[in-house]
Amino acid sequence: MDSRTDSAGRTRKRRCAQCGHAFSTVERVAPDGLGVKKRDGRIEPFSRAKLTKGITRAAHLYALAPADVNAFVDRVVQMLQPGAPGLPISSTEIGRLVLQELQDSRIVTDVARIRYALVFLGQSARSSGFHALRDFLQWLEDVYGPPEIETPPQTPWQVAKRDGRVELFQPSKLERSVRIASKGRGSEQEVRGRVTHIVAEVRNELHGQALVTTHQIAAEVAKLLLRSDPMAYLRYVSVMKRYHSINDFWADALVLEPRANDHPTG
Repeated sequence: MDSRTDSAGRTRKRRCAQCGHAFSTVERVAPDGLGVKKRDGRIEPFSRAKLTKGITRAAHLYALAPADVNAFVDRVVQMLQPGAPGLPISSTEIGRLVLQELQDSRIVTDVARIRYALVFLGQSARSSGFHALRDFLQWLEDVYGPPEIETPPQTPWQVAKRDGRVELFQPSKLERSVRIASKGRGSEQEVRGRVTHIVAEVRNELHGQALVTTHQIAAEVAKLLLRSDPMAYLRYVSVMKRYHSINDFWADALVLEPRANDHPTG
């Protein structure tokens, strides 16, 4: 009776030849039959699994439920319409659709969307995208408005804890942990000097990073303790690495043993 094409596909109005009942059908190109044109010119079959994987990676470690990921993928798949039958869809168009659908005013979705954009738009081979940090900052402002925070007064500024909490970086906590690991490993003056040196070096290594993790801090401390005193190092890493068995102590100590003669302290 009639047909029209829109974003939903090709809609046809029909009438049953036997009963005269009117009804409509919607025709879409099946995604499984679509080809995807990659940036290097290759064409490969469309894969829902790859699309899901990309969004899942962007939402990694964030509370984006699998049902939400599937809903995003469903909406993208519904809009995958080639310009003409048999023609592939560009991977760039798919990425654009993902960014379009990853927006529902939730903080977790915003984070996933920005992470996806950093990968999708942050490739140097692209003619448009993030070629420099200023491009990313401009995109952030265009999409989300001006920043709501001031430039951090110092770095490191905040620390992301293992349980997900974020707190201000406190040098006093760092000093305390290094002092505990170094207790009795030399005179009080030697220990104090080691603590001061390590804290200064850690802050210097992490300078320029506003948000750091406890893992980053621990890695820098461990590296410096290893150079100055293997015993203090073992005290520190047995807690930071969360040793689970005697073999954990054996493994690190056996590797360190050849260096022990270089550190006669204690």
